[in-house]
Amino acid sequence: MKNYSFTTRNVTAGERDAAGVMVLRHLGDVTVTLEGMLPAELSEWEWAAAALNTRGWNEEQFLLTVRGWKVVHPEAGVVGILLQGAGTRVHVEWYDAANEDYFSAGWVRNLRHGAAQIVNARQTAGQGLPVDVEPEPYKAPAPVVPVWLEGGTVVRYHGSLSELSGGTFRVEDCYRTEACDLDCDGYALYRIGEWWPCAVHVGLAHVTALDAEPAAA
Repeated sequence: MKNYSFTTRNVTAGERDAAGVMVLRHLGDVTVTLEGMLPAELSEWEWAAAALNTRGWNEEQFLLTVRGWKVVHPEAGVVGILLQGAGTRVHVEWYDAANEDYFSAGWVRNLRHGAAQIVNARQTAGQGLPVDVEPEPYKAPAPVVPVWLEGGTVVRYHGSLSELSGGTFRVEDCYRTEACDLDCDGYALYRIGEWWPCAVHVGLAHVTALDAEPAAA
């Protein structure tokens, strides 16, 4: 029988804070695996499986349709069982480690809900399951700092000036031009072969070098 893995997300626990107020503490996610029962194992649960026969089918024929799964946690072992017949809801039993016995956790719609029911039942009984190991938080790569280009470098402009966007230009230090009236640390753009800038105060991140060699003016 096929095995399944289900994760119950955002498991919480109630505890009192320093002021004595009951608060919920987020613990994390809990993943369990459903392993199919062998016929010999399933036969031990016929009494529970028979209760799923709410349509009055022949009992022997109905029991042939019943499938069972052991709910296994990688650290805690078997923490419950799930039973389901043809077209029936899922019967849930959770394992009480303190009393070394199984207790009913009701009926649910599907296997995923059954797994979550067992995790929550254990948590409520003070037998919470170890949460999954959280992966390292994603670290965005450091932003690339634009390299200052030498005067005369040919670039493609991709800034906010729509009439120039995508065009090819020659860059010079902006503060060196007569058109710059600021103490500017940007570029002046020149159309190739022209001497008067078509744009000034252009940021370093708004151009991309196309040629390492300076262009002829």
